[in-house]
Amino acid sequence: MIELLVQSTHWQLLLTALAFVALAGVETLFPLSGDRRHRARRWFANAALFLMGFGAVFMASPLILKGAAWVQGALHFPPLTGLGLPAWLLVLISFLLIDLLAYLTHALFHGAPWLWRLHRAHHSDVVMDASTGVRHHPVEALVSAALQLMIFAILGVPLLVILAYGLITTLWQFVTHADVRLPEPIDRALRLVVVTPGMHRVHHSVRMDEGNSNFGMVLSIWDRLFGTYRRRPAAERAGMALGVEGAEGAPKLAALLVDPLHP
Repeated sequence: MIELLVQSTHWQLLLTALAFVALAGVETLFPLSGDRRHRARRWFANAALFLMGFGAVFMASPLILKGAAWVQGALHFPPLTGLGLPAWLLVLISFLLIDLLAYLTHALFHGAPWLWRLHRAHHSDVVMDASTGVRHHPVEALVSAALQLMIFAILGVPLLVILAYGLITTLWQFVTHADVRLPEPIDRALRLVVVTPGMHRVHHSVRMDEGNSNFGMVLSIWDRLFGTYRRRPAAERAGMALGVEGAEGAPKLAALLVDPLHP
C-alpha cells in the first residue's frame, strides 16, 4: 500500500506541473480578465502552499491510513469492496461517493468558523488563475485528507479509486480556477455535468452569498441537488470582485501561513 502511495505521489507531482504549465499557456492565449497583478509573488506563494500541504499529507498518510483501517475494523461496517459488485459499478459508485464527500467537506469548511479560517487562504486570492487551484493552507490540506480518508475507510472505497480521484480533482482544480474565456454556450452545456471555470468563478466572489455557493469539486450535480447552485451572467464574470473582504493583493507566504490565527 505504501509503495502504491509513493508511486502515485510521483505521478501526481509530474502531472500537476504539466497541467499548470498547460493551463497557464491557455490563460495567456484566451484570457478572461487578463489580470496579471503581482503574478510572480502570487505564483510563488501558491506553489509553496501546495508543496507544503502535499508534503504534510504525504508524510502523514501512513498514519492516517492505519487509523482509518482501525476505525473501519472497529465499526464492522460492510465495505463496498465486499458487496460483490461488478468492477465498473464499484468504480462508479465509489467515484460518486468520493465526489459527494468532497462537496460536503467543502461546504463544511465554509460553514464551520474554525475551518473557514483555514480555508480562507484559498479565497483570499483577489486575482484568480490556475495557480489559485492549489492555494490551500497546509493545515487545511492535512485536516481535509484525514477526514476524507477516515470516511473512505469506513465505506470501504478502493484505494486505487481514491488515488485516481485525488489526481483527477487536482488537475481539474487548474481548469476550474483558470482565467480562461470559454465560450458561454460550451460553459453552460458543460456545467450541466461538471464544474466549469464560469461556475466556479462565482464561488470566489467577494460577496459571501455567492462565495457560499457552487461547492462542487468535479461534478456539478450536488450543487443543483442541494440548492447551492448560483450563476452570474457571462458579461459580469470577467470584472467581478474576487477574494474576501480586506484581502491584500499579494500577501507574503508568511502572512498566509499565520492567517488562520486571526479571527
